[in-house]
Amino acid sequence: MTELFPYQKEDVLQMERFNGRILNASQMGLGKTLVTLTYLQQHPEALPAVVVCPSSVKYVWEHEALTHIQMHSQVLEGQKPPQNGDHLFSNPGKLIILNYDILQYWVAWLRKLKPQTLILDECHKVKSRTTKVTKAAKSLSRSIPNMFALSGTPLTNRPAELWPTLNMLRPDLYPAFWPFGIKHCAGKKSYWGWEFKGATNVKELHDKLTKQLMIRRRKKDVLDLPPKVRQTIPCELSDRTEYEEASNDLIGWLRKNNPRKAGESKMMAMVRLGYLLRLAARLKLKSVVRWINRFHLESEDEKLIVFAHHKGMIRVIKKRCRAKSVVIDGSVAGQRRKAMADQFQQDKKTRLLIGNIQAAGVGLTLTAASTVAFAELDWVPGNMLQAEDRPHRIGQTKTVWIYYLVAGDTVEEKLCKVLQEKQKIITRILDGDLGDGKEFDVFNELLGLLGV
Repeated sequence: MTELFPYQKEDVLQMERFNGRILNASQMGLGKTLVTLTYLQQHPEALPAVVVCPSSVKYVWEHEALTHIQMHSQVLEGQKPPQNGDHLFSNPGKLIILNYDILQYWVAWLRKLKPQTLILDECHKVKSRTTKVTKAAKSLSRSIPNMFALSGTPLTNRPAELWPTLNMLRPDLYPAFWPFGIKHCAGKKSYWGWEFKGATNVKELHDKLTKQLMIRRRKKDVLDLPPKVRQTIPCELSDRTEYEEASNDLIGWLRKNNPRKAGESKMMAMVRLGYLLRLAARLKLKSVVRWINRFHLESEDEKLIVFAHHKGMIRVIKKRCRAKSVVIDGSVAGQRRKAMADQFQQDKKTRLLIGNIQAAGVGLTLTAASTVAFAELDWVPGNMLQAEDRPHRIGQTKTVWIYYLVAGDTVEEKLCKVLQEKQKIITRILDGDLGDGKEFDVFNELLGLLGV
């Protein structure tokens, strides 16, 4: 059994005080998985337990359970549950692990096992009230006495994303979205109906969550970790004229139409903005590759993690960068994903990990590096935070440097500013800082910075 830090022992006690229904929103790298597994070991009545997580971390859960509490688990695959009489049906084990993508196909089968605990890891995956994933999780949760929702970023954009998780954890306190939306999401009626894109009564929401169901710890409060430092690096475009022509064309189109309203105009505007961001990424690519190669030339023993969004960007970086590297994107799953991460951690010659922000941004410990670079941005600030913290966790001994390689004087630079502002508001809700009313719509804020 792995020995817990004092704050982790207190977290286990807090889970008991909250009667086994909690939101663990502690920052990434503070051992939420270990705390949860310890609770299960100390409370055999809470077994069997079902873990629902991103597919990329299923085998991480299996490894952690075996390593920390010597518990064997069953990892589910595919969309066809076994029939009666199947070995898996008759002996599923005490810990069953599956990914969100297949949950809807397994709900009825899982109910027959009569699980006593439901664990939603990276619970921001159920942020939308209307998706099949959220509906499946809610259906399963109704019959289970204990429930743990885990995420260092339980809301990635706006407070409205918290409600599905809160409703599953404590339906007695959060039975309906409407009052929550009006009070905490700046609910307002627009031409297209009611919108809940803001954040209001933030301090009150934080206090309620802390009193009712939330554990929230920050690294700076409980660990003697080195600091995390962010820096934006302006990247030169290989063809400024091409970018300016495309940018002027976009702004002209936006001013003729009304992209702030829902419908075809907004969808087309999103497509056009996406194209301009991809163009900026392509035109800065030489600068990005040059920066990465210079890093490895000047830092002979240092490792580097590079995050990008699109497969094309990842492929070109892999091809043009001279260092020995591994790639973790959506096509790398299960044990192979773990093997790539282990190679980066353990092989001194493997000095570059190139990862997709979402695929490699969760569930990995990459403390062999202390430098992270973002070659592209994600629209969701929570995804960026998750990725940033892959090396900034227990075991890190160096200052972690985060570099944003941003195309200077472009829409990408403006998006970077919007994401930074959004992150401040998310922090207020989780950490209790004051501040209300800021709209959480990246699209509209970006339009404002473009002068539309």
